[in-house]
Amino acid sequence: MTPSLRGAALPALLLLAFASASAAATPTLSLDQIHPGQKAVVKTVFTGNAIEDFDAEIVGILKGGRAEGDLIVARATSERVVKSGIAQGMSGSPVYVEGRLIGALSSGWSFTREPLFGVTPIGEMLAVLDQPSRPDTTGTAGPTGLEGGIASPGARVRYGELRWDDAPPPDRSGAHDDPAVTTTASPLPVPLGLPLACTGLHPGALAEARRLLEPLGLAVTPGGRAPAGGPVADSLRPGSAVAVDVMTGDLEVSAIGTLTWREGDRVLLFGHPLFQSGDVRLPLSTAEIVTIVASDLTSFKLGARGRPAGTLDQDRRTAMAGRIGRAPRLLPIAVEIGGSTPRHFSFATIEDRALAPQLVGLAALNSFMESGGGGGNQTVRWTLRLSRRDGPPLVLADVAAGEAPAAEAAGAIAAPLRFLFNSPYGAPRLSGIEVAMTATPDREEWTLRSARLLDAAVRPGGTLRVECEVERWHGPRKRVALDVPVPEEMPDGHCVLWLGGGPELSRYEATRLPGRYRPTSLADGWRRIGDRRPGDALYGTLFASAPEVTREERDYPELPVSALAMLAGGQSAGDGGRRGDAARLGEQRIPFAGAVRGELLLSVLVDSKAP
Repeated sequence: MTPSLRGAALPALLLLAFASASAAATPTLSLDQIHPGQKAVVKTVFTGNAIEDFDAEIVGILKGGRAEGDLIVARATSERVVKSGIAQGMSGSPVYVEGRLIGALSSGWSFTREPLFGVTPIGEMLAVLDQPSRPDTTGTAGPTGLEGGIASPGARVRYGELRWDDAPPPDRSGAHDDPAVTTTASPLPVPLGLPLACTGLHPGALAEARRLLEPLGLAVTPGGRAPAGGPVADSLRPGSAVAVDVMTGDLEVSAIGTLTWREGDRVLLFGHPLFQSGDVRLPLSTAEIVTIVASDLTSFKLGARGRPAGTLDQDRRTAMAGRIGRAPRLLPIAVEIGGSTPRHFSFATIEDRALAPQLVGLAALNSFMESGGGGGNQTVRWTLRLSRRDGPPLVLADVAAGEAPAAEAAGAIAAPLRFLFNSPYGAPRLSGIEVAMTATPDREEWTLRSARLLDAAVRPGGTLRVECEVERWHGPRKRVALDVPVPEEMPDGHCVLWLGGGPELSRYEATRLPGRYRPTSLADGWRRIGDRRPGDALYGTLFASAPEVTREERDYPELPVSALAMLAGGQSAGDGGRRGDAARLGEQRIPFAGAVRGELLLSVLVDSKAP
């Protein structure tokens, strides 16, 4: 063989040898072969992508039930780990006794005096490989994980006054939106949190990222770009650093952990779930580690996402499982920030029901901050367009004005997504998301202070004239005229004129016409969200006392008694006829340059003899 042929053949032989080694069965130890005092070796990455060993000793086994499983308890003995502590990002680090795999480092304790850690037995992890995975028919991350994700039940998720069932909203009195900080050690082992490496995150958006993501068990950390793009997928082996990507593009967000087991193209990692979503489609990438940051509370790895490596198809209690190879398609997001020089940003996200809305809001906020926005006491206008594969798009627009309008707008953008993703009627199956945001330097916020009727009475078919006084934030008051039409069929008597901002009007209406705020299908929710009133107008709405029934996604207002009994007295399952006690007779709005707050009720006399 010529030297050139030998040179060409050598890499191929090495690759074949590596593939053969990977395909070989990994020797393991069962629980009955493990006992206290045995020496163990743990493989993980401390810096770069080099896998290193640290020594440990088996302390004992906690025998659990079917729900929590068994847990091997070990103690690190290498001085390096004694000093740094067990770190977030070590999740999945394979643990060996007598050269055979016993499981994955997966849990630990805070504020401990010695580096104890829990090990998920390899037998329980290998069982995840037997879980059936449905074929990927959509090509996107989710929606199977979306159906069983980590969010609250749909009954507890609201969008404004819209809710998926009749249960009252959760009591949040005394609740705080910021993630709670635990300052006492737990007597139980806690699954190690996963460092969430964020690359491209603006410093001004860091606090909001922590508020949104850390309650989900994800520790927000700085990210970065892996040198030379990071390791290639074929280099992955037990102990390698890996990343589960939840967002890519101009903002990269990846959960950093460790690969436990590989045979051929099949892999296991973490030793605990990411979201415990069951059957999923999540992208797996290689990763590099910068260093371990030691902390008395919980140490963590600083890492960076590398190259796409494959797809994870199982997210179970004891492990995540998947295959090296093609990565799944993510949901595309486009953000445009208006101004003298518009800026465009591109992202892609997984479709988990809890995480995707937060990530879309974070992408919008980060783009706004990156474009020089983010100051207080300004006005931010936003538009959200949701496209789907099997129907017309949903377009929403509104305004935010206040102390932190950018964060308020980001939350408002995430809210309808959270509501749709938590539908009990299935996934929304979006094909794309577009966000547009524009800021003006002044705080355009108006409050309704007073109102008076200009006529003592109004005829059916006439126009109700109203004079309203509104006050600008830190500015003067002004009077505006509002004309509300009165239906010709309106009988003589008294009715109510409601005046105020859009959100307040919806709150009032939801108490009188609850069926209009309780969707009974995903399509019904999509339509009712589209009917939402924005907050950049002063509304005048005429209400009268009258029965209404909402049944099978349709509203039946102003019903006669006979029809009311027929529609509301059925025995069918589902919505079965939700009753209201008001009729909305007419509505007018005056657009404003900013948000309108406040509400007033006026009694109106309808008299056919009025001038």
